[in-house]
Amino acid sequence: MDFFKEFSKQVSSVARTVTEKSKEGAEASRLNGELRAAQEALSELYRRYGVVCYDMGQGQDARKEAEALVVRIRAALLQVEELTAQRDAAREVRRCPACGMAHSVQARYCSACGKKLPEDAPKPEPVELGEYCPACGAAREGDEAACPVCGALFEAQPAPAEETPAEPAPAPSGPDVEDRTPPRRGA
Repeated sequence: MDFFKEFSKQVSSVARTVTEKSKEGAEASRLNGELRAAQEALSELYRRYGVVCYDMGQGQDARKEAEALVVRIRAALLQVEELTAQRDAAREVRRCPACGMAHSVQARYCSACGKKLPEDAPKPEPVELGEYCPACGAAREGDEAACPVCGALFEAQPAPAEETPAEPAPAPSGPDVEDRTPPRRGA
């Protein structure tokens, strides 16, 4: 019986892995299509810019059209860069900053140029916020009235008091107060 239970667990694990890989593959395929379309649009913008530059060389005033195309080319380049990064993330690859070669996330050196690949910063673990015992720091579970560890009572958190700006103290006056303001020049 234990054999069948273990076998069932392994089959379930493999099925989950296959499902996850299928989803990743579908996402990468979708991003490939979007990337291909963005690259084709960029190529068309470059072609049109070339025509405009030729016209300008022939004496036509097409500066405004050229400037508009430059703005659109920059936007298209940013879109291609973003889609490439998304596709790389879906494929679980990263690129060498020196030559742009794609590598698995486990690679430490670029196989094309030999440069060391940068280490990815570790992702912070999500912190679950909750209420904690003011006496011992144990987490409150549910609507408990007292801490299960030390027995201290959980108190309702008081609302933060709104601070009222302190009024400035009145300036001292009278015969025993010395005037310490410096004398004015030319007075």
